[in-house]
Amino acid sequence: MAMYPKEKEDEVTEKTIVGEIAPWLETEEEKASRKSGDTDDPVDVILYHPLAIRLSHMFIKAGWSANAVTLLSLFFGVGGSILFYPQNRWINLLGIALVVFAAVLDCCDGQIARLTHTSSQLGRVLDGTVDITNFLAIYIVLGLRMMKENIPFTGTPWSFYIWIVIIVAMYCHASQARMGDYYRGLHLYFLKGSSRANLARVKNLEEELASLPKGSPLYERIYRNIYLIYTKDQEKHTPNAQRLLDKLEEKDEFVPKDLAAAYITRSRRYIQMTNTLTYNMRAWTLFILLMLGLHAFFFPFVIIVLEVVKYVMIAKYEAIAKDIDREFLSAHDGTGRAV
Repeated sequence: MAMYPKEKEDEVTEKTIVGEIAPWLETEEEKASRKSGDTDDPVDVILYHPLAIRLSHMFIKAGWSANAVTLLSLFFGVGGSILFYPQNRWINLLGIALVVFAAVLDCCDGQIARLTHTSSQLGRVLDGTVDITNFLAIYIVLGLRMMKENIPFTGTPWSFYIWIVIIVAMYCHASQARMGDYYRGLHLYFLKGSSRANLARVKNLEEELASLPKGSPLYERIYRNIYLIYTKDQEKHTPNAQRLLDKLEEKDEFVPKDLAAAYITRSRRYIQMTNTLTYNMRAWTLFILLMLGLHAFFFPFVIIVLEVVKYVMIAKYEAIAKDIDREFLSAHDGTGRAV
């Protein structure tokens, strides 16, 4: 079993990357607009959040909802992606600017939801769907462009073979994003409590779906089923985490403080690994490679490098869940006394 410094596991306090790398941005307003300092991504902190918070207040004053801003980000994201098709770096750079602005708007929708207390399951599903659609547009446009380009180090055009590579990359991309999202949610579950973490569980989603009135709108059943499928895949890959959560739910309504502190301390060692599998690492790697004319190497990066990161991340977090279970739950009797 892995050994951890117990003296650092005595309290659950939120840390913030903002305070460490950009203390001038650490305002109360900025804190209220984000999920958690623990899960901040440096690029979000330095680039996206400062712009987004100003836009968010403008949208709120104009009466825009978080979901409306999410749909606006789709317009800029897809529009920017189309500009990746020409073999012209200036047009490609304009496309990058539009895609980056779409990412800023993606920050805005979450900030608006938190500042106006309008977070919802529909909003989370819509946000995830738009994120996927924006990157799907990038994959499709790159595929159309690369059909006419040669495979690196050969004089042979990609032709239709590029679509095999793209389908594999898209599958890996979706899986990586799901798992990174899950472990950030699990971290927030132990840091802030289930009510604030929005950690969905299959059994709860199935109960909610079954309890819908017969006259419920079709769109509600569709997005709830999509969310259920998404969550089932996350739980399938995290058996140790599921056993830990099941035991905690059976034991008590609240997570014991010492257990939560132990989990958070250990999770913080790998939390930035979860951000590696989300938007920024993937997007900025693509932007750099595109401007260098090396965009063909983006797909091996997704299929090989990020897949390795995903499996290492899962192994680390599953080991944490197993150790926490053994130390705090399996080693105690029903009264909470050590046995």
